Amino acid sequence: MDKNISIRFAGKGGQGIIFSGVVLARAFSLHESGKGGDYHAYQTQSYGPEARGGASKCDVKISTDENSYPFVEIPDHLIVMSQEAMDRYIISTKKNTVLYIDKGQINAETEMETYHIPATEKAEEMGAKIVANVIMLGAFVEISKIISKAAIHEAIHDISPRGTKELNRKAFRVGNILGRHVLLEKDTDDLARTEGISSA
Repeated sequence: MDKNISIRFAGKGGQGIIFSGVVLARAFSLHESGKGGDYHAYQTQSYGPEARGGASKCDVKISTDENSYPFVEIPDHLIVMSQEAMDRYIISTKKNTVLYIDKGQINAETEMETYHIPATEKAEEMGAKIVANVIMLGAFVEISKIISKAAIHEAIHDISPRGTKELNRKAFRVGNILGRHVLLEKDTDDLARTEGISSA
């Protein structure tokens, strides 16, 4: 992993955005590579004017330097679950920020590397829309490969409210599967474009 990496989860209040960030930060600091000996994780959060329904974000900064600047200004990865959050936070990106959006929930036209994850759709199929955030987290981890899935499972076990641990673990696994499918589709599309250019 790079010496420093920054991740921003964004959505609206009530979508579990903060939970996703806390899981990722905890997984890095306590469960990845020698029980956290290699990484320092910083997690910050902010809400819109309404505690529930307004845009919110949760930032996670991962570094191998304990004196690293702890705040995220321009993320390397942006995971977005609502249109309002997309409109608000897309401006705080760079050319090589990787974008992950909840397919069917967001309209986005961008030249950034983008992955469309049907997280809310799959959560509704599971009968638990509340775990869409964990599905997004699972897809993000599968695609980015910045951390082991085992570390995330440990963190989910640590902080999931009573009675939700197995549901969250299942949602994370569903996200992993979606991430693999999205990567396969992208590879197929890239190959088709390459062959099209070669035959032109």
